[in-house]
Amino acid sequence: MDHAPGRVLTALSGFTARRAGAIIGFWLVVAAALNIGLPQLNAVVAQDSTPILPADSASSQALHKMDVEFGNGRSTSFLFVVLERDSRLTPADTSYAAGLVKRLRAEPDVTFVQDIAARADLRRSLTSKDGQALYFQVGIHGATGAPTAIKEIEAVRAIVKGAAPAGLDVAVTGPAATIADMETAVDHSILFITIATVGIIALLLMLIYRSIAVTALILSMIGLALAVARGTTAWMGLHAFAVSTFTGSFLTAVVLGASTDYAVFLVSRYQELRRDGMEPDEAVRQASGRVAGVIIGSALTVVVANAAMLLASVGIYKTTGPAIAVSIVTTLLMSLTLAPAVLLVAARRGLIEPRAVNPRSARWWPMVANAVVRRPARILVAGLVPLLALAAFYPLLQLSFDERGTQPDSTDSNLGYRLIAGHYPLNEVLPDYILISSDHDLRNAADLAAIEYASRAVAQTPGVVSVRAITRPLGTPIPQASVGYQAGKVGEKLGGAAHQLATKSSSSQQLASGSAQLSDGAGRVAGGAHRAVDGTGRLLRGSQRLLDGLTHLTTGSGTAKAGSIQLRDGAAELAQRLDAGHTRATYAVNGLGQALQALTSSLGCSLDPICARARTGVQQVYTGEKDELLPGLAQAATAAHRIASGSGRLATGLTQIQSGLTRAQTGAATITAGQSTLHDRLGDLAHGADRLAAGSTQVADGTAEMNTSVQQLQHGLGTAAKVLQRAGSASNDPAIGGFYLPPSSLSDPRLATATSLFLSKDGHTARLVAFGDSDAFQRAASERSQEITRAIHQGLAGTGLADADVAISGVPTIDADLGSISDREFAMIAAMALVAVLLILIALLRSLVAPLFLIAAVCLSYAAAMGLGVLVWQLILDRPLDWSVPVIAFILLVAVGADYNLLVMKRMLDESPDGNRQGIATAVSATGRVITAAGLIFAASVFAMMTGTVTTLAQIGFTIGMGLLLDTFVVRTLLVPSVAALLGPRMWWPRQPVKP
Repeated sequence: MDHAPGRVLTALSGFTARRAGAIIGFWLVVAAALNIGLPQLNAVVAQDSTPILPADSASSQALHKMDVEFGNGRSTSFLFVVLERDSRLTPADTSYAAGLVKRLRAEPDVTFVQDIAARADLRRSLTSKDGQALYFQVGIHGATGAPTAIKEIEAVRAIVKGAAPAGLDVAVTGPAATIADMETAVDHSILFITIATVGIIALLLMLIYRSIAVTALILSMIGLALAVARGTTAWMGLHAFAVSTFTGSFLTAVVLGASTDYAVFLVSRYQELRRDGMEPDEAVRQASGRVAGVIIGSALTVVVANAAMLLASVGIYKTTGPAIAVSIVTTLLMSLTLAPAVLLVAARRGLIEPRAVNPRSARWWPMVANAVVRRPARILVAGLVPLLALAAFYPLLQLSFDERGTQPDSTDSNLGYRLIAGHYPLNEVLPDYILISSDHDLRNAADLAAIEYASRAVAQTPGVVSVRAITRPLGTPIPQASVGYQAGKVGEKLGGAAHQLATKSSSSQQLASGSAQLSDGAGRVAGGAHRAVDGTGRLLRGSQRLLDGLTHLTTGSGTAKAGSIQLRDGAAELAQRLDAGHTRATYAVNGLGQALQALTSSLGCSLDPICARARTGVQQVYTGEKDELLPGLAQAATAAHRIASGSGRLATGLTQIQSGLTRAQTGAATITAGQSTLHDRLGDLAHGADRLAAGSTQVADGTAEMNTSVQQLQHGLGTAAKVLQRAGSASNDPAIGGFYLPPSSLSDPRLATATSLFLSKDGHTARLVAFGDSDAFQRAASERSQEITRAIHQGLAGTGLADADVAISGVPTIDADLGSISDREFAMIAAMALVAVLLILIALLRSLVAPLFLIAAVCLSYAAAMGLGVLVWQLILDRPLDWSVPVIAFILLVAVGADYNLLVMKRMLDESPDGNRQGIATAVSATGRVITAAGLIFAASVFAMMTGTVTTLAQIGFTIGMGLLLDTFVVRTLLVPSVAALLGPRMWWPRQPVKP
């Protein structure tokens, strides 16, 4: 039984029949206006700035924050310019690299360039150890994955590769360049995909209809539908929603497949009615009216399912789903109006008349239908077994986020990765970036220690090779920052001071020797003075007898007087200097005592064996100086004072002698003899005075050297005490423990590069860079990034930065965010699509059981298709499915799969409203050929995506295509009719059975 279409659809078919020419002209004008008066879809795509990952994702926000703190806040994506030469880079290469900085900064779309020209330290740090490669970072406005970024990257490449020195390999790479190269490859593949799709569709149409006219007619309709769909999508892309490079490729495959299916439905139904003897015009009206409901339901499922992706935030979803939905709406409108009009014009000219049916084909579908309804249970099992077997591979799915592997190895970004891999450690430009931000300056000992704790925790994470931070700029902790190292250096300083004191012991010995000589000289002076007194007595007794020697005696007595005065003055000066030396030594010894007291009261020094031994040595020095040096200097000063006093009295006596000799007029002989004796004794006195002067000089020199040594020792001990006090205080702080990096060390020129790379200018944000042992694009790296996040929080726990903001970015983290967001949005989109399709099926079939069964069937078909994809790509070809495959495949398989099942179900409702098996067999037989043709054509259109150079398109095309074939040959042919036969009229519950 074949029910007539409703009044609305009948009226629509009648209108198209009456206005066929006008309708054809209208759509031709629309197609021309959209494609001539508006920018082409490719041009609109190039203006889009939708990122592949939403800007509000954690990793995207972290990347922006890192640009603000360590860049200039104007960059959205980053590139790496790589220069490499087989031998060492030449001066010309270095000069060329420096010149690139200036030229790139002049490019409007470039927002940031690492200044390797002005900063030689930065250039050296970015040069490979073998000196054969150099890379630096460049920032651009365009977001990663956005089409606008492609243009900016092309501009950077044009600058970088212009006039490069001969033999220098240059490439632009990085995650943004990787995505751009992939999207460029997709864009270049669209033409080949379109040609392949049209060619495959033409071949299948020729095989199905064996008519050039029918094939040309359908191709013209789908070509016009594609032109209108692309033009409409371009207009919507300018005003309503975002489009991307993937939009064109998916739109082409879906529109060509869907429009061909709708045309096949109409032409096949027309030819079926013509075989029944209906007139051409009436057959067109009847065919268009009867398939219109199926086409509307089919299109609506695709539209609603794809429109659900408008709520997604992942770039590939929100830029393809809405575009496909709009394209299918235009395709539906053209299928309801243009297709019947073209069919009517062709039918009146006899261009689409049916050919004789192949007897073998005519018998095949009735035979299959009858077999299904006779043994529905067995057929159901036969259909479920392969689907369930394939679906069993679905849980083994491991998605890939490696966009490098989806594109040809010859792309510029892949070349750049190879250049870097040949000279740098793994993931040199693809690490995890961790930002630790606080509301205060981190440049203090406690926070620097906390940063080191966090770095240490990350470094201990499985899979992390090294971590670079301000406390470990080369990947290992700064050795000078440990308390043990600093205590050792203090020990070395104390040991040096002790050694210096030991080497200066000769000065103390010289002082003692000088003091002894001074004592001996002083004794001799005293003896000479006594003998001079005796001689003077003899001179007095003989002066009466030697008057003639008075003049000589007077001269001698004058000389003696002058010598005694000089002796007095020298002894007085010596005494003054000894007093001053004693005072300075007293200050030095007191300072040493204070240092000793500081060391004695230091708990840290008592706990440190090295410091304790040094303190014992200082104690010995202090005791020796206090008990021996100071008393000796005091005693020497007292002796010098006595000598000065005695020499003064000697001078007075000599003056009196001279006065007496003047009065003496006699005793010249006695005076002569006395003068001789006096001369001898005074000679002894002079010799003793010389020795006293020499000894006093040595005392002065030795005392000066000892004073200098004591001062040096005092300064060294003071410095050591300060270091030990700071280190001791640091070691007592539980927030610091064994790590102590003084903030003042950050101004060390050796840490200048590290400070700029790992601390923000205001000191409120620290950056850690973690390098993993696996490729940054692999799943293991993404999983490790989550472990790194946990390790950071554990490392900061219990420190002053426990509440600090922690953000992490980098390729592994971006992929992890992309995976989690994609999974979350997959669940949302799938739920919305399933509910929407279910409601559409309920409205069209006016049943609940049948729609639920169809939804379950297409879900099983999807699971089987994904399982087959896992088996082929992941397990056999060792190429895991791209992360975007599951969502795109689900939306199209659920929507398109529901189309075919809806068509057969609608025919079953027409042929068997009471659920009788013969009517079910008739419906399967009648729709078998057309659904098979439609399934093959749609599958072929998506299989054509495998002709592109991007693996992602190939995987999507393969998975969807195989899902369509499974749905066509297993679900629609075996499962749907067998379940319908088993359920009978219950299939249409709660709808009441109707007698045919």
